Amino acid sequence: MEKITIYHTNDMHSHLTYWPRIAKYLSDEKKRKKSENETVFVFDSGDATDRMHSLTEATEGKAIASLLHEGEYDAITIGNNEGIGNTKQQLNNLFADSVYKVVVSNLIDKETKARPDWAEEVVLLETVKNHKLALIGCTIPLPLSYDSLGWEVKDPIETIANVVQEYKDEVDGFILLSHLGLGTDREIASLFPEILVILGGHTHHLLPEGEKVNNTLIAGAGKFGTHVGIVTIELDHSYSGHLTAQVIDARTHLKEIENERSQIEDLMTLGNTMLESEKLGVLSNPLEKQWTKEPNLISLTLDAMRASSNGDGAIVNAGLFLKSIPEGIANRKQIHEALPHPMRLIEVALTGKHLMNMLKEMERQQDYLKTLPVKGYGFRGEVFGEIRYQGIDVNDEEVRIDNNKIIMDRLYRIITVDYLMYVPYFPVLQKASKVKIISSDFLRTIVGNYVKNQYPSS
Repeated sequence: MEKITIYHTNDMHSHLTYWPRIAKYLSDEKKRKKSENETVFVFDSGDATDRMHSLTEATEGKAIASLLHEGEYDAITIGNNEGIGNTKQQLNNLFADSVYKVVVSNLIDKETKARPDWAEEVVLLETVKNHKLALIGCTIPLPLSYDSLGWEVKDPIETIANVVQEYKDEVDGFILLSHLGLGTDREIASLFPEILVILGGHTHHLLPEGEKVNNTLIAGAGKFGTHVGIVTIELDHSYSGHLTAQVIDARTHLKEIENERSQIEDLMTLGNTMLESEKLGVLSNPLEKQWTKEPNLISLTLDAMRASSNGDGAIVNAGLFLKSIPEGIANRKQIHEALPHPMRLIEVALTGKHLMNMLKEMERQQDYLKTLPVKGYGFRGEVFGEIRYQGIDVNDEEVRIDNNKIIMDRLYRIITVDYLMYVPYFPVLQKASKVKIISSDFLRTIVGNYVKNQYPSS
């Protein structure tokens, strides 16, 4: 009989409040287990980075990728924040200096038709007593976003089936790092008895004692770096395993380390300083986050959106705008704080008839959406907010595009954010015949560049 201990995290999203104590705990536990000649691994199941944090934004995620070394991780997979929260070049550079393995079994470079150099299809693990395990990593497929960035994300269940078939005769069992969500984890567990453990993420599920589906143990450590998961596997000579899971609450069960708060503050200060140093332009008037006198941040953003692709009109929800930008020298930190969401612009092709139906649908929901609390899909605000337009005029009698009456069978190109494709409020938009992401840059980068062009500093 051999006991294998796995420490795991997921969905930290660059929340570093408890990171120093977590890193010390992981490192100390790994050293302790090894000194007792036990097998121990440390894994992360994705979304360790999140560019809402100033240092993550300023370093394109590399600061967080580097911090993981403090926890002595053996391997990680990527979540959507790594995968679509970066351009292709940024993701290709993200793990350039990483000592740990990055396993993403279902990611392919569209150009080379191969897995990127920094990612592995499977990581083969060997225990102290010579058991062999195969580590798989799968990230959630979001085809619209990944495709526009130059990646193909394959179906995770098909991918797992292929990997299991290829390696099942070489190993004693499989471990899956899943950034797919709890529902998919349960489905995978029901389909693949060869998988001993699924370490899950994406849906931020906290499973204090794990969840057993057939012979597979599903584990999850919540979100935002508040918990560490621990899984133990006891393998006997017949390669059947006794599996247990638990979680440690970092807030109450891990000791605050010396200078912890100042360490975290220093990281934030460094990020802010780096972003502040990037000047964009000089504003003669403040850009308010509310729809007040022109120009305001919303109207300027709509102008920037429409200018980015020559669309017939632009649409955005006011809840995206979290801070105003004062007059004077505007910098990248201000834009980041105003628009922290990892969202990109899309161009949607709609016939006049479908566009009219969508706009009327939006108008009907204005009062409801104005104060509706929303989460997920990259949204970092509090409420959805009012829907605002540029180049579009909607009233009770008619819809006009650039002051012209809408033509029912004409195709119109509307610019908005990819977020609106994922929320459930606008089914007409989701059924659009043609949708493309305009740029790999985030909305805030496009707005920042527009400020630079419209309000040059010299």
